[in-house]
Amino acid sequence: RPEFHNVDRNRHGRIFEPWHTFEIVITSSKNNCWITVKNKGWNYRTVFHSHGGNVGYRDATKKTEACTQRVAENIARKLKRLGVTCAEVTFRKMMKVETCLQAFQSIGLQVTRLTHIPRLPHGKSHKPRKLRRV
Repeated sequence: RPEFHNVDRNRHGRIFEPWHTFEIVITSSKNNCWITVKNKGWNYRTVFHSHGGNVGYRDATKKTEACTQRVAENIARKLKRLGVTCAEVTFRKMMKVETCLQAFQSIGLQVTRLTHIPRLPHGKSHKPRKLRRV
């Protein structure tokens, strides 16, 4: 079966057109890292994604730098096999982004734009949570 058999194609059978741009979204927490590739030229359709469990890490090892490196290399390799040479990167949290960028650079994927989109509170602030009693 072909390599990208489960990726959506257009009416010409192509995964993307030459003028399409791609956006890599890095979502990270203290326990894991998820990387999603979206096609900006095709209504931000998700092409593929990867995370710690996808590259063979389980339990506490998913929070390590090595896991993040492997996830980013996996995504970069897939993009290279598709024929994509440059992409834009967006992220919400600063953690683990440096490792991902190093992995992209080591595979040869160029980052054209780096965007930090922090979560900002909307409206008035609420009262803080009740303290947890043990």
